Amino acid sequence: MAVRQYRWVFIVLLIGFAVICLPAAGAPVDTPFSPSEISIRQAHLGWIALSREAEMNAAIAYIYPLYETDTPRLNALLADFKSQESLIPATTTGEGFANLSQEMRSITAEFRNETGVQVAKGHGKPADLSQKITAATINNPYIDEKKAAYWDTRRTRQLADFDAWVLASQASLDTLRKGGYDTAASQRTLDVIASKRPDLQSALESKSDDRIIAVNAVILPLTRELGRQVQVSQTRVSEAERIQFSVDLGYRAVYRADAINQDLTAILLDIGPPVPALKKLKTDLVATSRALNTGNLPLAKTPLTLVKKDLKDLSATYRDIASSQDLPPDLTANLRSMVITLDTAADRMGVD
Repeated sequence: MAVRQYRWVFIVLLIGFAVICLPAAGAPVDTPFSPSEISIRQAHLGWIALSREAEMNAAIAYIYPLYETDTPRLNALLADFKSQESLIPATTTGEGFANLSQEMRSITAEFRNETGVQVAKGHGKPADLSQKITAATINNPYIDEKKAAYWDTRRTRQLADFDAWVLASQASLDTLRKGGYDTAASQRTLDVIASKRPDLQSALESKSDDRIIAVNAVILPLTRELGRQVQVSQTRVSEAERIQFSVDLGYRAVYRADAINQDLTAILLDIGPPVPALKKLKTDLVATSRALNTGNLPLAKTPLTLVKKDLKDLSATYRDIASSQDLPPDLTANLRSMVITLDTAADRMGVD
């Protein structure tokens, strides 16, 4: 069971990377979104929404002067659309983006139908309407600004996520190697993955979803192979060594957490939840070490399960502080790095 757990850690990482490399509308509704993915989707939906809004305004401007037409329904639909558009900055979940997109699509579909009715009623010409809409959207500086913001956000965020993924994976292999694992094959694969960064950057700078997907199609099999290689290496290590590795991993996290808590206390004085969370982690680590020293491996697994949860709980407290407190940039960066370290450490703890 512990062997499979390590493999799953790497697969989770690779699937997360695969999702961020897909077009902004491509991930499943239940996909957990990272801060980067949220920013990318907000930027993409903002660009598309502004384009639709400009088209609606152009349609109303064309229809209004036509004889015997009326536009109150069109104006009401435009107002509904703008109301939905205003919700974009607050949308942060897969379900939220799916619902918001569906609502906006429904409004635009109804607007399109009503436009057809009014154009026919006023004996307008669809070709003329199309020209008006094109003129309102092509080379529109506001739409172009939104489009540029989307691609800039996507490029910077995805490259940063790629770099963070490589660093986290390298840290994983370093830790595994120190714990007695053979990581030679895994290291070669990770080096190949890291070498694909220029390809990803070039694809993102080309602003081509097809090119991004093509690069991802190369990287994804490599990350799967990395997971397989790590699984193979795990079969060569005893269960006792795996538990000891988990304990050592926990103590390294404690060392960093102590330092971060000192830095936080110097600024916030009372840092709250991280203190009892770290104390709980230390207590459960001691219990795991004592049980392991007796040679009773099943007994050691019980507190180790608690250690795994403690790491996640401590990670959540740091995540909350990083997002809610006005801290120096370097300390905020350290907190976010610590969140990744704690989550990764918890995921690597193979517990039956």
